Amino acid sequence: MLNQPPIPKFDELRAEYFISDFVIRSSDKVMVLYVPKDKVSNKAQKGFVSLKQLDNLQSKLEREFDVSTEIVLLDSDSLIRVGEGFVVLLKTTFQDIITDAQVSFLNAHNVSVTIELTEFVESSKKEAVKAFLKAILTPAQIELQTLQWDEIELPSLIQILSSTKKLQPVKLDSLQKYLSEDYPKLQMNWLNKQLDKLIKKRALVRESEAETYVITALGLNVLPKTANRNNSDIVRALDLGKRKW
Repeated sequence: MLNQPPIPKFDELRAEYFISDFVIRSSDKVMVLYVPKDKVSNKAQKGFVSLKQLDNLQSKLEREFDVSTEIVLLDSDSLIRVGEGFVVLLKTTFQDIITDAQVSFLNAHNVSVTIELTEFVESSKKEAVKAFLKAILTPAQIELQTLQWDEIELPSLIQILSSTKKLQPVKLDSLQKYLSEDYPKLQMNWLNKQLDKLIKKRALVRESEAETYVITALGLNVLPKTANRNNSDIVRALDLGKRKW
């Protein structure tokens, strides 16, 4: 870092444009100006510098002092904490469908949000999440710039049923470990809810004392009867054969 660049009254410029630091890159002599995101807004207003004002500053330094610049917006601790608070609210309010979320501040008043879903979610639920997000952002004068959905791949009920048949009697943690080989983001609480659905459909029963799951006759009839190496009966027989050897 340098104490003073070759620009008159640079300290005044730093204060006016909230420049926290700078460096002159040795490779191309470009001056890199660092500005905290919590001091940058979309429009000019007291206590902030707008993106347009920063663009004008770059043009001025180029025109008047022949200095090429780049602006780097820095994350600030205050915005990081605010973003973490929004994530907690999202996960608490929609704990059944949201696994995780990321709230990235583009500047003090704009955010980009990525939401990781636990399963395929209908558009109506997504709209409810979006509406809630806007409702908590608006009072803080924050605008939702972009919203992305990260829908993780999870096993179907038929796949869960087939895996249970292969491993039965099987405990929840063992089934989760087995399915996680193909679905690494599979969570125990989500799988437990799917097993409850299969119990309600009378495709599975849960043995209370052993805390294990086994498939019912109705569940057997639901499974596709395909005669191939991946058929659960064949896989189970092969596994039993390996154990005997």
